[in-house]
Amino acid sequence: MAHLISLQETSITLPEGWKLRAALTPPPHDAIDIDAELKKGLKTPIGASSPINYDYRGKNVCVVIDDATRPTPVNRIFPTLLNTLLEAGASGDRLTVLVANGTHAPMSKDAIFNRLGVTGKDKINVVNHDAQDESILDDLGVEEGLPLKINRLVTASDIVFSIGTIEPHIMAGFGGGYKNIVPGCACLATVSATHLFGPAASRFGSVGRFPEDCAVRRRIDAAAKKAVPNCFIINTVLDPDNAAVGLFCGEPMEAHHKGCELAREVWGAPLKEKADILLASGYPMTHDLCQASKAFSTGIDALREGGMVLLVLRCHNGLGDYCVSPTNRSYEETKTIVRGQGTEGYVEAKRKERGENGFSESMPFYETFLTQSNSEALRKADIYVTTPDIPFETLSGFGLFKAFASVEAMIEEARLRFPAADVVLSPSGGTCFPYFK
Repeated sequence: MAHLISLQETSITLPEGWKLRAALTPPPHDAIDIDAELKKGLKTPIGASSPINYDYRGKNVCVVIDDATRPTPVNRIFPTLLNTLLEAGASGDRLTVLVANGTHAPMSKDAIFNRLGVTGKDKINVVNHDAQDESILDDLGVEEGLPLKINRLVTASDIVFSIGTIEPHIMAGFGGGYKNIVPGCACLATVSATHLFGPAASRFGSVGRFPEDCAVRRRIDAAAKKAVPNCFIINTVLDPDNAAVGLFCGEPMEAHHKGCELAREVWGAPLKEKADILLASGYPMTHDLCQASKAFSTGIDALREGGMVLLVLRCHNGLGDYCVSPTNRSYEETKTIVRGQGTEGYVEAKRKERGENGFSESMPFYETFLTQSNSEALRKADIYVTTPDIPFETLSGFGLFKAFASVEAMIEEARLRFPAADVVLSPSGGTCFPYFK
């Protein structure tokens, strides 16, 4: 009997020979009162003194926030934090909000104020970090192999608050913690080093790992702690519907670790055995293809060797920051290179192709990172993608995944490859990951 399922607002009928074996659906968690938990967390933080008792008169305060590509409910946190700081003597002219863009596109001032939940009338300095502007950076030497240059608004502040969210991350195990500082407020060389250091196979596939088991996270933490020893984090943990189910305040490493324990419960789903096909959405990563492409690999461990990821994505801002340059190679040609020469071999082939097409063979950092990330997924499984938000002609030009104009066309081609298959469903494939008991 065929299964009728709904994924990313799309109804899908599974072929007769496909058996739905499991769904990656972690148990639900109760939503919290963010304001109440924030006030409690500021009063009794984890591993740190209460910032409420700090005398902010004459002090420089920097509040670092993540950008619009992240689901953090900044507008429900910042107003309470701002009132707390002002009541403790902070002055608006010495308080700066810095957006930790990393290498993402800057936000407009209106967008920043909207994200903060305040208006421009509050007379707060708001600034986008620019990783390529050397004039705004402090050179702090090298830490854990990272050239450490950090935005001076952070390093020159007497205290830094970092507002973010703890969610699964393919390289750092989980987001949040010090990640707003490094790489969020670092120079391009630092960002590049955190994302590209070492073989791709050893960097990717770390989703859901705790800091002690994740080399990339350990390097980020060591570098950021050296750069900003006076940092205090406010991190949420959100559920698949972006409702806050936890809030963690305090010393960046201790508070983050506590948050990771909850995030693993929220986003990790137990699985008894692997399957042939992972049918997933990119939810809640729906901002653009750059964010949605995290679903290529987040749940890939659910597959047997030779398996296939089928993705139904929403990309409300189109390609967004997805800067992988189109290729002349077909999906099958790309897959042959990736699986025969590895991710590094494919990146080198892509550089040569760029040169043959009249572009610089020096591939920009973020394109290199996305190419490596997508290549690692393709090395492990076939990646099929469909989305109504990007023209098929554009979507089909990247080579690192096979694009389809419709869900029906994608399912039919997958059926030809797998007339009979065990299927795992992942309704929140952008962040939900499997683990095996």
